[in-house]
Amino acid sequence: MWLEDKIYFRSDRKGEFNLFSFDPGSKKVSQLTAHSDFPVVNASAGEGKIIYEQAGYLHVYDAKKAKSVKLTINLAADLPETRKRYIKAFHYIRNADISPTGARAVFEMRGEIITVPAEKGDPRNLTNTPSANERSPVWSPDGKYIAYFSDKSGEYELFVRSQDGKGTARKYKPIGGGFYDQPVWSPDTRKISYTDNSRSLYWMDLETGASKKIAAEPLYRSFEQRKIKSAWSPDSKWIVYTRNTKASIQQLYVYSVTQGKSYPVTDGMSESRNPVFDENGNCLYFLSSTDAGPVRQWFAQSHSAMRMTSSIYVAVLSRKVPSPLAKESDEEINTKRGKTLSSSSRTAIDFDGLNKRILPLPLPSGNYRDLQAGTAGKIYYLKDSSIGSGDDTSPASLCRFDFKSRKEEVILTGINSYILSKDKNKILYQSKDVWGIVPASTNVKAGQAKIDTG
Repeated sequence: MWLEDKIYFRSDRKGEFNLFSFDPGSKKVSQLTAHSDFPVVNASAGEGKIIYEQAGYLHVYDAKKAKSVKLTINLAADLPETRKRYIKAFHYIRNADISPTGARAVFEMRGEIITVPAEKGDPRNLTNTPSANERSPVWSPDGKYIAYFSDKSGEYELFVRSQDGKGTARKYKPIGGGFYDQPVWSPDTRKISYTDNSRSLYWMDLETGASKKIAAEPLYRSFEQRKIKSAWSPDSKWIVYTRNTKASIQQLYVYSVTQGKSYPVTDGMSESRNPVFDENGNCLYFLSSTDAGPVRQWFAQSHSAMRMTSSIYVAVLSRKVPSPLAKESDEEINTKRGKTLSSSSRTAIDFDGLNKRILPLPLPSGNYRDLQAGTAGKIYYLKDSSIGSGDDTSPASLCRFDFKSRKEEVILTGINSYILSKDKNKILYQSKDVWGIVPASTNVKAGQAKIDTG
């Protein structure tokens, strides 16, 4: 390109393509730009200036000023996609939770946090922020607050807002690698555990706003099922979580909030996941598989026809607590002794010999997922017959196992997911395009007690 008395051209003689000039009189070649990330392309000269593309932007080089300026271009258009319009909110639901008594449910809908009544009343938009994305709402155990993550400030932060939408939300800045997810309230409503984009697990003290790192995955995986998942003990002093070994097999750990230290529960020789504490704090329930190895190696195509099966296990945490699966014997009871006192909800863990106090439930192995603890001595879970890793969302049957009767009972069929309320009396379920809240004590069919999600 000729400008005045010099020739201008692109060259990669010093690495990346940049603008250069050549003076025919002095035979001197000069470098005019110094872009090192992306090349200069499509340069064109005119009226003493050169316009060129670099890194997806247009730049103008002024030959007289010997200076390059990046252009900022805005295009205004009246596009149908940008206009305000009504939509069916159900198709945009990403996360959900149920209030402690099951009176309402909270949904993440298209970047808004909205609560919906089980029967009577109107939906309530707690955020109403079209320019921000709110996600991952969870209802506090005392029913007063809803916590969620929001990028309103530009980066995701934790917000805690009154469940009725009144007042100003409290804002917390978590530590970690950003794009936070999976918030879990502690039962005392004073703490929240969460994960970040680096696949690390943290807990935050809501009174001080301080966060502490618990653990991190040894290898980064970009897909959802590799995220660390956690659950709190009833006394809010322990956090149980899963973490992958270097062999990509999930291992169970418990973290002491007071000690700031983690302890292994399983040995890493089996695929263990979905841990939850019993309501009385004496036991830990989880899923475990001994044939998961080929299926968990997701990149290999050789496992496409293989099936991973799991069994449900119970770990008795204290040596002083009898096993809920101890051999039964009918005996005469002295009625004058009075009633047996209920167990304390305080969690005490004896790590010595813990691996010998882990027992499988008297249930056949199968495809189990979404294990949740009900009232003391009862657990809920989804069971289906599909082939896969057990982490999918295919239609399944919601079952309940009672340690007192040691029998399984089917509660719901044909559902994709469910959440048990804090008081263990209600269930929020999702079946295809239906969300509903039903009692946890009766047998119902999917589609009953449907709630209006818009």
